[in-house]
Amino acid sequence: MKTLILAFTLTLLSSYHAHSQTQEYEYSCGEDKATIYWNESREGNLIYLKTIQGSEINKYVLNSDYQTVSWEYSNQDKGTNIKVILENGIYRINGILKSKSYSKTYKSNGVPWFQNIGFNIGYSIKKKPTFRFECIRPDNLKLYEMQADGKKVIVRNGIREQRINVHLTGILSKFFGCDYYVDLVSGQFIQYKGVQGAPGTPETIITIKK
Repeated sequence: MKTLILAFTLTLLSSYHAHSQTQEYEYSCGEDKATIYWNESREGNLIYLKTIQGSEINKYVLNSDYQTVSWEYSNQDKGTNIKVILENGIYRINGILKSKSYSKTYKSNGVPWFQNIGFNIGYSIKKKPTFRFECIRPDNLKLYEMQADGKKVIVRNGIREQRINVHLTGILSKFFGCDYYVDLVSGQFIQYKGVQGAPGTPETIITIKK
């Protein structure tokens, strides 16, 4: 589930003013450490987000409500280059998965598509303390419904942070859950904590680099 959590947010700026801004995050899972680079730009009513972590590159297009419109994922080391577009409630996936041609469609359940969870979640939690959304897992390209639940707000380094628990829904809820921490004022992602593997797997922690 590592790439599910590659989803973070930058300070809200005018959607009618084109600009570009880069933020770095520190990734840690046991002895595995890396820097994640996020670049956000805006043009008209669309938001363009690009993230890079090693050989993984994600490109997202989002609307002004922070809902995903399209997503491109490439990982040269794994022979994967995929593009997903959501049109009229249908996800259309095409490209190369693990060096093999891949094409598939899914029907949306009608909830928003938040492919980059962290980028969306800080703004969405302001509207509702609990909400559901859809996300596609990059390693197997399966569509999952997830739920975000707002938890306790704490003050740390002068910032009011809200913990948001994200988990799968239904009978799958027992198999995956994680916590995001966001700046309650700006909506900016601050930290992620979660175990993405079998029992004994080290906790993954992602923290904004100041």
